[in-house]
Amino acid sequence: SPAESGPLSLFRAILLIVFLAIIGVCWYGNQLVLSVVPEDNLQPYRFPIHVGDEWYYIYIHSVQRTPCEEYFTIKGVDDMVMTHTIYQSYGVGLPCYPDDGKFTLTKDGHFILEMNRPFKNVVLRTHEIPQQRLVINGQDLPIYKIYPSGTLVTVTVKKRYQVWLQ
Repeated sequence: SPAESGPLSLFRAILLIVFLAIIGVCWYGNQLVLSVVPEDNLQPYRFPIHVGDEWYYIYIHSVQRTPCEEYFTIKGVDDMVMTHTIYQSYGVGLPCYPDDGKFTLTKDGHFILEMNRPFKNVVLRTHEIPQQRLVINGQDLPIYKIYPSGTLVTVTVKKRYQVWLQ
């Protein structure tokens, strides 16, 4: 009918498109992002992430000279939990007491320490000796190669819109 065409129907179509675009931006902006943010305005890295996803930090222990892995589970904005660590030997700076968590020795000789330690963010400094890497969504991020030695790096979880507003 003539009432369904013309300027009024064009206005309705534009209004619908704008409304759907606003809904899409709000949904997208509300998604979680794991951010790897270095000091001194160096290049940050951002990864889409969901509640329940896991990422881990790998490094060579400074005293034992063996690899250590620390696993984190995403709980929400500014909310991660270190669930367990995996390492090859006891020694200075490595957990070994019953209060540290539940210990398991694997068949290949690794120690697994299960724990439940909350973190708002994880802060570390890069250096080539520990060969620090982050593994996020299956992507290996060798932060010791990406950033200069001694760079302060913060790993945090935010909503995407919070990252946009920074």
